[in-house]
Amino acid sequence: MNLVVTSAKGLEAKASAEFKEVALLSGAKKLTIERSAYDGVIEVGVEDPKALLSFITEFVRQEPFKVRFIMRVIPVDRVVDTKMEEIVGAVGELAPEIGQSETFRITIESRDSPYSNKELIDAIADAVDRKVDLEAPDKVVLLQVFGEYSGVSVLSPSQIVSIPKLKRAT
Repeated sequence: MNLVVTSAKGLEAKASAEFKEVALLSGAKKLTIERSAYDGVIEVGVEDPKALLSFITEFVRQEPFKVRFIMRVIPVDRVVDTKMEEIVGAVGELAPEIGQSETFRITIESRDSPYSNKELIDAIADAVDRKVDLEAPDKVVLLQVFGEYSGVSVLSPSQIVSIPKLKRAT
């Protein structure tokens, strides 16, 4: 899994079909799509997720009414077991993607987590030696907890593609 696609609850099958159609239009290769155990969450594996994100962003700007079921598309840099040491280790490996002069924010999207958001934020913040900016960060450390496993990403805010926001902007 290197992308998480969200949809409204109950519309995962339609969002999966829609995502597959858009991904194939982009020329994406090695596409795997699986419904998560969590409502509204689809796990995707694709060869070049960042190129696909760029394509989806432009596609929605050009054809805003052709994407109806996908809500968000989010890249995942690492998938780890939901153990504090593994999460902190993955964040530590990804932290150099935040430049010395850049700011960051931690965002937790928790589904069935054994830890509180505060515990996760405190542990992750210790692994990143950069200045925090909660309002307009240069990078977002995004942790998505899915019970026994978690997705860890270090992204610029623009890499978290929100289809409704893109539609409003066009």
